[in-house]
Amino acid sequence: MKIHTMLIFFLLAGCAAAPKVSVEQSSSRTMSISKVAAANKTPEERDKENQAIIEARLKETLDFCQPRLSGFEKKSADQAESAYWLSMSGLAAGSVLAPALTAASANANAAWIAALSGWSGATNFAGQSLKTSGLSGSTIAETRNGIIKNIKDQIVIASDGAKKFEDRSAAIMKIRAECIVYEIAVPNIPQQN
Repeated sequence: MKIHTMLIFFLLAGCAAAPKVSVEQSSSRTMSISKVAAANKTPEERDKENQAIIEARLKETLDFCQPRLSGFEKKSADQAESAYWLSMSGLAAGSVLAPALTAASANANAAWIAALSGWSGATNFAGQSLKTSGLSGSTIAETRNGIIKNIKDQIVIASDGAKKFEDRSAAIMKIRAECIVYEIAVPNIPQQN
């Protein structure tokens, strides 16, 4: 009885412990963009320095975003590849292997024929389930593409020399925020009526 009680205690203690989450320091570090407004400089010198600040911060921000976007791309490709090979294994099992075993000797290979035919049907169902639940790679790709679209919109503003410094620096901050705070690609399961 004591052992059961101890196991339950350890199980509950393990489930109640707070999960450890590590946040990358660079994601929580603030970035500031300050405009040069020194009175001892000519307007041309200030404009040149401010342009250099915008360009440096934009490059820094895009360098910050690149690994995150690449991670989305890799995850999407990995999920799509897994879904593809699952589908191909079912295709080969149902259209090549099971018929070949049937032709060779249906009675002798009945168990294998049944197993391969079942695998074929199961992978078809699994492939559809991966698509509807967002685990086939397309959901993550859509999230990544949405982030990229938003970033591109802000790059247009940040790189427009005709815009005010404040608008350009705000656009850079929005790019950085887009790379930190984004919609999570949550798999969904269709509701049954």
